[in-house]
Amino acid sequence: MSRTECNYQKKVTVEELSTALGDARCHRCGITTPELAKKGDLLEVCGEEFSYDIATGERVLTPIALCPDCHRKNHLDSKRQHNPCQIKARADREGLT
Repeated sequence: MSRTECNYQKKVTVEELSTALGDARCHRCGITTPELAKKGDLLEVCGEEFSYDIATGERVLTPIALCPDCHRKNHLDSKRQHNPCQIKARADREGLT
């Protein structure tokens, strides 16, 4: 599915995949599916943290469509290293760890 190693893609359901790709544009930069196709790329799906239950520690993720460039950026930590968990990468980038 993706050239970016992504833990979320291992557990995304078909329904979540369909929902995320339904808009046919990147959630971050707005590039459309036809524009990506001209470059030989496709939209990819990743999870965005929607909420966090403090009592259980459970995170609720919402599937979002990202172009390959934005997907790679979504997984970079503060040292610009790839982290397969986009939540941990974001927390590190934002100094929350």
